Amino acid sequence: MNTLKVSIATPNGEVYSGEDIKMVTMETHNGSMGVMANHEATVTTLKIGVVKVIDVKDKPTYFAVSEGFAELHGKEVSIMVQTAEQGSTIDKARAEKAKARAEERLKNITSDIDVRRAQLALAKSIARLKVAGLN
Repeated sequence: MNTLKVSIATPNGEVYSGEDIKMVTMETHNGSMGVMANHEATVTTLKIGVVKVIDVKDKPTYFAVSEGFAELHGKEVSIMVQTAEQGSTIDKARAEKAKARAEERLKNITSDIDVRRAQLALAKSIARLKVAGLN
């Protein structure tokens, strides 16, 4: 079976590195994208969301990621994002509080900048809660 080598990195270092990966799915600005070995070389931007890494035993590992990009080269996928958290490490209660704060901020907007910051915070907390519920 053809497999992938996958790495997920942030400015603070590598968060994940795996070999013998069957498939990776990610949320791009153009829609959801699935990648298998020998995918055409591509660079794509990622939006805040979920990255799913499936190994050859069909075991998925989920990550909540912020915006960034992915480079695909044959049998390698490199994902570079500002933040990435594996589902098993997410504090669900903390993510719930962050979501509530972001929703409250959206109700009390004072400028366009505040709107964008609150929307980003809400999207991140929703992705974190989604991933936390998958593990």
